[in-house]
Amino acid sequence: MSVNSKTFDKMPDFIASIFNVFNLVNKKAEEQKDRRFKMIALTIYNYVRKMAKDNDINLNDITSENFINLIPVFEYISFNNIELYDFTKIDINDVDVTKTSDLERFVLTHVYYITQKT
Repeated sequence: MSVNSKTFDKMPDFIASIFNVFNLVNKKAEEQKDRRFKMIALTIYNYVRKMAKDNDINLNDITSENFINLIPVFEYISFNNIELYDFTKIDINDVDVTKTSDLERFVLTHVYYITQKT
């Protein structure tokens, strides 16, 4: 899904980290019966499912962890020069849902904000 043509050599680790974030968010959404959080979880899941498919990684092979290693996420963001959104200043028109790069930025920004608060 990344628009960058270079190959990120830690893609399995990145996908595992994002998948574990999805599991964390999804579990909290269900425990708290929070529909907004559930929608965020589903957005993260759709992203990680597509990334896994594009990189021939089976999500069923990923072990769920209590500790989420975010280093591959930050390395991926840096490697691809992805500028995260500032959710305190974001406008709905800032995200073009037809652009893969905007959707990726949106998902990774959620991952960043969620993991900084949990």
